[in-house]
Amino acid sequence: MAESITHDLELAGCTPEPLMAYLKALGILRLVSEQKDPNARGWWRKDVFHLRSMLDRDALVKFFVEEYQPTPIVVPWSGGDFFGVNWSPDRPTHAKTPTSSKVVEAILATNTDRFAPYRRALQACKAALSKCAIDRKEKMDERKWAFIQELRSSCDEPRLIEWIDAAAVATVEKFAALLGSGGGSDGNTHFSDNFMQNLWDVLPDFDAQRDTGVWRDDMACRAGLRASLFREPSTFRIEKRTSSLFDSGAVGGPNATQGMERESLSNPWDMILALEGTISFAGAATKRLGLNAHKGAFPFQVSASVTSGDGLAEKERAGTELWLPLWTRPARSEEVLALLREGRAQCGPRSARNGVDMARAIASLGVDRGIAAFGRYAILKGRVGGENYNTAASLGRFYVAERPHVDLLREVDPWLDRFRRAAGDKDPPPRFASAVRRIDSAIFEFCKYGGAAFFQNIVVALGLAERELANAERFREEEEKELRPVAGLSSAWIEAAADGSPEFTVARSLACVYDPEQKKIGPLRANLEAVDWNNHCRAWAEKERCVVWNAADLATNLANVLQRRMMDGERARCEHLPLDSPFPVELDTIAAFLAGDLDDERIEELIWGLMLIKSGGGAKDGRADQSRDREGAVRAPEQGDLPQALPQAPLPRHYALLKLLYLPRPLVPERQIDKKGRPVVVWRLAKFRRDVANPQRKRLESGIIIRPEPRVLPLLRAGRIGEACRIAAQRLRVSGLSPMPGPLPTGVMRDNEWDDQSRDREAAVDPSPKESLAHARGSDLGRYRRAQHLAAALLIPISSKSVNRLVHLVCRADDSAAAEAIAVSAEGETE
Repeated sequence: MAESITHDLELAGCTPEPLMAYLKALGILRLVSEQKDPNARGWWRKDVFHLRSMLDRDALVKFFVEEYQPTPIVVPWSGGDFFGVNWSPDRPTHAKTPTSSKVVEAILATNTDRFAPYRRALQACKAALSKCAIDRKEKMDERKWAFIQELRSSCDEPRLIEWIDAAAVATVEKFAALLGSGGGSDGNTHFSDNFMQNLWDVLPDFDAQRDTGVWRDDMACRAGLRASLFREPSTFRIEKRTSSLFDSGAVGGPNATQGMERESLSNPWDMILALEGTISFAGAATKRLGLNAHKGAFPFQVSASVTSGDGLAEKERAGTELWLPLWTRPARSEEVLALLREGRAQCGPRSARNGVDMARAIASLGVDRGIAAFGRYAILKGRVGGENYNTAASLGRFYVAERPHVDLLREVDPWLDRFRRAAGDKDPPPRFASAVRRIDSAIFEFCKYGGAAFFQNIVVALGLAERELANAERFREEEEKELRPVAGLSSAWIEAAADGSPEFTVARSLACVYDPEQKKIGPLRANLEAVDWNNHCRAWAEKERCVVWNAADLATNLANVLQRRMMDGERARCEHLPLDSPFPVELDTIAAFLAGDLDDERIEELIWGLMLIKSGGGAKDGRADQSRDREGAVRAPEQGDLPQALPQAPLPRHYALLKLLYLPRPLVPERQIDKKGRPVVVWRLAKFRRDVANPQRKRLESGIIIRPEPRVLPLLRAGRIGEACRIAAQRLRVSGLSPMPGPLPTGVMRDNEWDDQSRDREAAVDPSPKESLAHARGSDLGRYRRAQHLAAALLIPISSKSVNRLVHLVCRADDSAAAEAIAVSAEGETE
């Protein structure tokens, strides 16, 4: 037996956009497979649908014109058209184009086999109307869902059941958004009337019922079908025949043509095939995990999510999104139908409920394999023809790709669900709706594009929402809201958000600042918002004095935090300064911060987001820091790591001098041999060692402890850098170090030279009094801003190897102090 010949047809009229063109592809594949070639396959390639079957182009056209058996699409539950029908098939309708109830009579009057399912479906509708005692529209409005249940359970026409399942779920009284607001009607447009009128216009079965002398133009109808399938040129269009929400560009109205307004205009074949395509979707009352239990579920149809990239307004959040799959492997109709009717999209343990959930499901590969991309549509109200009509607005393409770290979002789901509900309540402050939109936009963009930079935006959006809640005590404490602080995010969030930027490096280090003793002073988060840090920040607390963050700039706030932590550490008698962090910053990044080369606003946003994460580095033994010191301690100071995009900025000696007073652990010197075989002294921060007497206990190494002078910070914040440096030099000298410059031969200290170095080196070039005054004021302002940044930089933790560079920048080369410190350290270790 000879092998059957197959043809691969490119259906140029079937594309992912508009929605009508996509639905046509589904309708063609289903009808050809069910009625002509069971082995037919379809797939998408380069945004065009391809059909593989036994039919060539001419045979495909002939099939639809002469053999195609229409699905019985009826909507008796919407409108009053069915109540004026003469149900006797013996009275044929003679008309050019039957309208309203007359179109039903036209179907009943046909006697061809291809309309037999339609006639059986119409008779089933009549029987259900009689059984439910519905004889006018007003009664239908009262008993609509009872009628739909009766019709579905009593009819014996399987194709009618398929249509009902695609349009409605009667058990939960829910219509599919894909088929308009009325389950087959869109405003005053009834899809069943539209469908049957279009069949009347293109199929030869109605020729005997037309007015005498009025015949269908068969050549024009076939040309219209070719235009619909292959996009061949054709003028076959019907006026005042709307394509409704499936193709908003063809519905007419103002500005729809060169004139002021035009009527709707469409190719009947487009609407016929598109409505046939909607049958591929079927709703079901399925049990869903979580909040979706016992709700009607329509495949790939979810609640709309308003994000920054889709152009939707906040009020359109109540709309529906359609996610239409595009597959690249030739697939049989039953495979495609199974995919569409199941609509599997898992967002973690639950089914996707909105657009953001769909994006997450795709990014975690929680959708059926074989799908290459999704076309995203929003079904919106009031954009076409007034408030009573819907439109399908394309929201672009979403390609299927796995995004690492997307599963981390499950950790914030419980909090985010509560926050969304609270922001969606009646008359919430607008800033909370904006916060939800920022979070949804960030999640959506990460799922779409992936990468640390986009995940970082999620962290920032969560931080901004937390900041709004921290300043809205009345809103968050309203009954039933239960808006607690964001807590419990794992340290993997930090890894996922790390993009290598200097802003992230600084923010990560600051957000994880903690008290090494972990029992007296809270983490940095306690200085930004009133949270119960003893309870892992899982509840709000009464606002205390330790909360010092306000609407000022970043440098001012960081200086506030530093001063507060120093005061609290002194009050609590902390043995060490509460300024440690598992993520120290390199000095080159500090220099860029001091030079103003970093984005302060971005750093502040990141701090608020990163502080919500458990860093895992409040490690009691400081191992997170030690792992970075193991090789770096012997590296020469000038060989520090520098981010590639970071501009080379000199490190001010004022910073090096002052920072030595704000170290979280003692200074420890070590004798080592450099590459040239010379003995050198290398300084580092003390490490935690196991106690010899008690191996289960850790204790800190001995070293030089430099206590900060309380006068330094107030002077520095007042812009008096020189005075602060003089006091710092004296403090270092008392602690056992030898800061430069050294004493004069007479023994007099030259600490005043720090004041000279801190002055503005710029001189006024214009001797006029006015210019000199402006320069002086600018100079004072610049000095004050530099002082604020300098105070802020003292809060930023640095790596252990960086300490060596600081000491060598400001202290004399002789190592008498180092030798004494080494001896003291050795004595302490022996003890």
